[in-house]
This record gives sequence, C-alpha cells and structure tokens, in this order.
Amino acid sequence: MHVLITGATGFIGNQVLFYALVDNRVSKVTVVGRHPPSLDAKYMAQAKTAIVEKLTIITRDDLSVWDFEGDPELVSALADCKACIWCVGGKFDDFATPEEYERVSYTFTLNAVHFLTKLAHSQISQAQTETDRAAQPLRFCYCSAKGANRNGTAGGFISVDPKMRNMKGRVEVALLSEASQSNRNLVVYIFRPGTVVSITTLAMRSFLTNVQRVAKVLVDAAVGIRVEWQRQGAVPKDTWESEEIISWSLGLGV
Repeated sequence: MHVLITGATGFIGNQVLFYALVDNRVSKVTVVGRHPPSLDAKYMAQAKTAIVEKLTIITRDDLSVWDFEGDPELVSALADCKACIWCVGGKFDDFATPEEYERVSYTFTLNAVHFLTKLAHSQISQAQTETDRAAQPLRFCYCSAKGANRNGTAGGFISVDPKMRNMKGRVEVALLSEASQSNRNLVVYIFRPGTVVSITTLAMRSFLTNVQRVAKVLVDAAVGIRVEWQRQGAVPKDTWESEEIISWSLGLGV
C-alpha cells in the first residue's frame, strides 16, 4: 500500500519514514515537505534498497496550500495513497510568533486533510466494488501529544507545554469533525505519545515514550489491520494514549 508522510525532517517523522520504508506491507512512500528529509542517519542504511525502490519526495514551499483542483501533479502522485502519517508540528516556543505556530500546527493540518478527503472521495467513486482497495477510507494518523486538551483549558504540566496541549486538542477536534462529515471517505486515528526520547535503555514511564515505539505504531496503524481490530465496539476507538502506544509497541516487538 501507498503511505504519505509529512514532517519527515523531524525527530519522530524521520523514524516514521524509516519504518515505513522497511515495512514489507508498504509498497510506496511519498514524503511531502518544505525540505527533503535526511537520509544520512546510520539506521537509514538498512533502508538503502527501499529508498531507491519505494520513496518519492515532493517539496512545496508552502504546506498551507493543498489544492485538489489546482495541483494535478500532487493529485496524480497520491492517486493510490491509502494512508497519511502526519508528524508536522512542534512546541509553541519553537515558533517566532503565535501566528506562525497557528499556521503550521492548525492550518497546514486542516488544509491537508481537506485535500485528502477529496482524494479519498475520488478513489472511492472510481472503485468497482466495496471490497476494492480504493473503496476503503483513507486513514489519517495524527501524531498528537500526551495531555492534548480538546476544551482549550490545559493548565501547567511538568513535561508538556499547555499551549501545545491546547493546540493539539483543537486540531484533534477539527480532524474528528472532518472525518464525521466525510461520508466515510476518511477515518482519523489520534496518537498521544508522552515526552518522546531516543534512549532505548531508559526505563519507560507513562510520560516517556521511545521514538522507535511511536514511529512503528504509527506505521502499523497506517497499514490498518491491527488498528481496525482495536476500534471494534459500540463506539469505535479513535484515540490512543501514551500507555496504549507503549503496550501496542511491545506487541510489535519494539
């Protein structure tokens, strides 16, 4: 299957890219970003063949622009895409102004999901049968943050900036609303890792999550089989907390 990744230049996103490349269930990976991702990390050497055979990189100067009607190149490149792993974002203090933080965190994400909803509708409209791969909803896997607050009332927290928690919660609400209005063209999965670290020997607590665990769970969710099992129930599951990500990753052997 074909997976779209954004934020592949970042700490989590670059690991997501690696795991998508080495996953045999993923046949194609497209990265969309303002800059090409780094492929120089030592772990990327394991994906050398996949980089050549599976990876397409598309750069855009402005990631707030996702124009389904006016960007045929991007529509064509993603024509058979069935999942997106969204890793764009950051802490409030990473940005020069509140307006830039809003634009990157909220506007980029919502404009992209509007585009992908139209793309999924186009795929489903062209499908021959309901079992056709193209007839299945596009999966949007959003990398949020532990403690994301959908009411916008987050207070102080030892490891997560409340401004970021409120923004992540606001984006979550908008994404779930988009999915609910998409006529089942789009399904949204939200993952809330705790503080993400790279030290693999660290004894993990509920608020600390190893980056490899987060990345591999995001890729596994994008593929879709395991995440659909977990969604079964009277109210389909749409959000996984840090502790659940860790438990899921252990099942993947990470």
